[in-house]
Amino acid sequence: MNGPPAEPQTPAGDGIFLDHVGWFVPDMDAAAEDFARLGFPMTPLTVHENAQPDGRRVPSGTANRCAMIARGYLEVLIRVPDLDTPLTRQMDAALDRYGGLHLIAFAVADTAAAAERLRESGFDPAAPVALRRPMPLDAGGEAVAGFSVLRLRRDDMPEGRIQILTHETPDTVWQPSVTAAGNAADMLSGLLICCGDPDEAAARYARFAGRKAAGEGPLRRIVLDRGELAITDPATCRVLLPGVEIPSLPFMAAVAVRSADLAATRAFLAAGGVRLLADEPGRLIVHPEDGAGACFIMHAHGTEPFGAP
Repeated sequence: MNGPPAEPQTPAGDGIFLDHVGWFVPDMDAAAEDFARLGFPMTPLTVHENAQPDGRRVPSGTANRCAMIARGYLEVLIRVPDLDTPLTRQMDAALDRYGGLHLIAFAVADTAAAAERLRESGFDPAAPVALRRPMPLDAGGEAVAGFSVLRLRRDDMPEGRIQILTHETPDTVWQPSVTAAGNAADMLSGLLICCGDPDEAAARYARFAGRKAAGEGPLRRIVLDRGELAITDPATCRVLLPGVEIPSLPFMAAVAVRSADLAATRAFLAAGGVRLLADEPGRLIVHPEDGAGACFIMHAHGTEPFGAP
């Protein structure tokens, strides 16, 4: 297996990374079983809180477990019972459509600068939120993971919860004991969106990220400083993900994770009985029923996760 990836964990300057993607699920235990079979150990369940100017912490209405990768991570969220907040209402509406991927989070070095750029680009971001969650430390004890989170309004991005964040405590967030190793995953590398108008969505996300959209026709790509978005239509999505069912549009159909050793990844998934939609020389596609509602595209270094059909 190769050594640690060369990419930095957090961006500098005006860089923008695909930091993490998130599932909205009705059953955390079932999702955790799926992630364990895929080789992703998960952090303990923690409740999100928003820090207030007076020092109080107010529950946001969601709780999560995370599957850390050497670069980037995967988040699984559930609603906190008996709470009614903007985030729980958003999650309820999303789950009425389908259980699976509903969140894309991009990392930047400065959320204040990102907010200014977004406003200049025609977006209307909400005020940054100081998000806090407890994190057990491998060395013992517990620390507080801190993030400055800038969320876009749903009218701006109908695909789901789209946010930009700055990591305040990356050394706390990435603990070795909950970072994937046995499946050889080493980087969150992309996400595939299926929608009715790929040209419109690609232009909008390019404006959002401050990066150009590449490609022509039904498959468009927005390459970031780390990771990428791919945007396509239903017909092409079904070719890229053979046999996939599209529950509604827009649909976050697949997450791409780079492998440092695809043979080791293949062996790990086979030992766990994970079903595949496709097994190609440089790429494996996990069936969405084994991916908590989303396909996983596990691909080798140097292999594009979303190849042209």
